[in-house]
Amino acid sequence: MTAAAPAATIPSLDGIRALAVALVFFAHGGLQGTVPGGLGVTVFFVLSGYLITTLMRREHAERGGVRLRAFYLRRVLRLMPPLFIVVAAAALLSSLGVIGGEFSARGLLSVLFYFGNYHVIALDFQGVPEGLGVVWSLAVEEHYYLLYPPLAIVLLRIGRPGVAAAVLVALCAAMLGWRCWLALHGASEHYLTMATDTRADAILVGCLLAFWRNPALDPVAAARTLPAREWALGAACVLLLVATLAYRDEFFRLTARYTVQSVAIAPLIWLAVARAGHAPFRWLNARPMAYVGTISYTIYLAHQVILYGVERHAPELGGAATLAFSALLTLVVAEAMRRWVEQPCARLRRQLHRPARTPTPGAADPGALPMTRRNTPPPVAYR
Repeated sequence: MTAAAPAATIPSLDGIRALAVALVFFAHGGLQGTVPGGLGVTVFFVLSGYLITTLMRREHAERGGVRLRAFYLRRVLRLMPPLFIVVAAAALLSSLGVIGGEFSARGLLSVLFYFGNYHVIALDFQGVPEGLGVVWSLAVEEHYYLLYPPLAIVLLRIGRPGVAAAVLVALCAAMLGWRCWLALHGASEHYLTMATDTRADAILVGCLLAFWRNPALDPVAAARTLPAREWALGAACVLLLVATLAYRDEFFRLTARYTVQSVAIAPLIWLAVARAGHAPFRWLNARPMAYVGTISYTIYLAHQVILYGVERHAPELGGAATLAFSALLTLVVAEAMRRWVEQPCARLRRQLHRPARTPTPGAADPGALPMTRRNTPPPVAYR
């Protein structure tokens, strides 16, 4: 989801994407009482922080720096074409009455220029067609893409994982404190759950994992079977996630829950990547999971528009049939987007990774963070 790295992916990441988008899809499909769609979004946030920082670490080790222009061009090629197509389709469908709602000028600008979360906070989904409310989380991630790379470059130049970890922990603690302060002073639930300044700490937890104990880049002890301590760690994280969903205190739900969930998700990502071949995580790399993970961005963008359209025009189907038919339509749309939009854009993105020249041995930044066993990074998909 190059020249420096072939098309292989970090193990399990596409499977984790598939799991996260499934949580969101089924929650929006009427199962929100039993399926934690919000947890799926938090998984996406942590995963984004982990993957982007991993790619930046790799580039810094290979080139002695990170090219911000190329980084932003890759993000544009990855995110904007599918977004433009889904937005255009939603605008057409709303004008034809297939889905409810319509774009206002501000609503359209908020979606295209990634301030959709603050638009939704202010106007409660007014000014955008039904089903495009998911853009709030895209805005949070885009703000991260804009603001985080300069900080990451500084931390990479310092070259000390402990310093990077301390800075990121401090930022996460500050954001949790800010969320608590806002909750105590009457901030709306929309603001606490959708604003960049209240939700980006989940992304920063992923960044912390990528700097501190990165299973894709840093040495991991081999193991024939999953060690008992790792079984215990995984079980504890799953139980902690379940506890955050079961505990319904309103203040906790709007404040510390996001922090606790992010902290529980990060070790599970570590285990899924480091122990991808072991039984508890092997299923994440099964072909169907990997496939859904590769098309998860379009699924996320389009699924709710499709769900609302089907519910609006075929109410006689009922819940299960609506869910199944909507899932099929969503997969068809996502596959078309993969073939005819995302794959051509991916080829352009890979060109941005081609080195201008072969690095001279020993020319890498001496302050670069240690990368992997024998300092030979494994292949990473630039998504």
